[in-house]
Amino acid sequence: MKRQTFILTIFIGLLTTSLFGQNYERYKILLDTTLTSKHLGFDKNITVTVPIEWQKDVNRNFPLIIVFDKQNERSHNYILNTIDYLTSNEQMPSSIIISIESAQKYRYIETLHKESDKDGLATENEFFLFEELIPLAENKYKASTFRIFIGHSRYGYFTSSLLFSRINELNGIVSISPFFNQKNVSLTDSIATLKNLNISFRKYYRFGVGNDYPADFIKMDSVIKNLNTPLFDSKGFFFKEAYHNTTPGLTIGNSLYEIFEEWSKIQSKYISNEQKELNILDNLEREILLNYGSKLEFSLGILNGKGWYFYNEGQFEKAIEAWEILMKSYPNFSEGYLYILEAQIQLKRKNDYSDTIERFNVSLASSNFYSEKEKDELMQELENMTK
Repeated sequence: MKRQTFILTIFIGLLTTSLFGQNYERYKILLDTTLTSKHLGFDKNITVTVPIEWQKDVNRNFPLIIVFDKQNERSHNYILNTIDYLTSNEQMPSSIIISIESAQKYRYIETLHKESDKDGLATENEFFLFEELIPLAENKYKASTFRIFIGHSRYGYFTSSLLFSRINELNGIVSISPFFNQKNVSLTDSIATLKNLNISFRKYYRFGVGNDYPADFIKMDSVIKNLNTPLFDSKGFFFKEAYHNTTPGLTIGNSLYEIFEEWSKIQSKYISNEQKELNILDNLEREILLNYGSKLEFSLGILNGKGWYFYNEGQFEKAIEAWEILMKSYPNFSEGYLYILEAQIQLKRKNDYSDTIERFNVSLASSNFYSEKEKDELMQELENMTK
């Protein structure tokens, strides 16, 4: 079995053709459905997109990213492809993505507060999200308590307003081309109240503005720079010649990268050549928990690469231990058991072969990670290894 030293993208070759048909490397659409909101009083169409390792019977939760304005296909698809790109390159953890469509006849009113218009449904929209959609995501789709909201234009305004009403229930907000003022509502003035924000882990706020609201950007940027609240990690991007519909593409990559930059830095310590031991993992997981307030799993590539590092160093016992750690986070990545078996063969630990082969067979039989053709190829590889 010939392997590279660090196989950070080993799973890319295992993707099904249906995934490529959707232009995603690490995600697949689970379903499109319609929810009838009791708070809003009308239907909301949603799409649930999950990582390729997602599986209903796998005991694992994933960060939740809610993306508004699914009906704007160009910007929506760019945002999802950016998430896919960053996930594929180990720059952010695999997440559950729920995209929400806004019907044109409701989009204005569902993002407007009653202070501005007595018919505004922004509060009801919050209740829909936090009392209907998020519980559904947690109970049915394995969403964790780590949450990021991404909104553009009217939903840039709406998501920014959640800094004040729902800050303790969110980890990050990416607000694109927001306006900060509506009748009787000034988000720029309100953000000054965050100077006394009492939080125990980092909250992220990123906003991007083009040539539509330059004065609003200057004022908001000045306010957040004077907050001096260390755990409120906020930053604005100003694209002075960018049109309103251009800012999603310009804002989203930097914003998500910066939100997960610390996660990427911490998991990189695990794969570092300087780290020869595996017991560092507990300390690194604590670092992530202290920063984000939630557990964020390391990427498949990083965990797999650690095993291959030890294997190529001839440290087969440690390679087995590293791959056992991998299989706890990615139990349907059945190929990991073949890596363990390969290390056992190198150690001539024949008494362990049958147990590892059984675990491989059980995992592969229930795994949705592979196509049927790929499963046949893995079975053939097992046969070749045990001749």
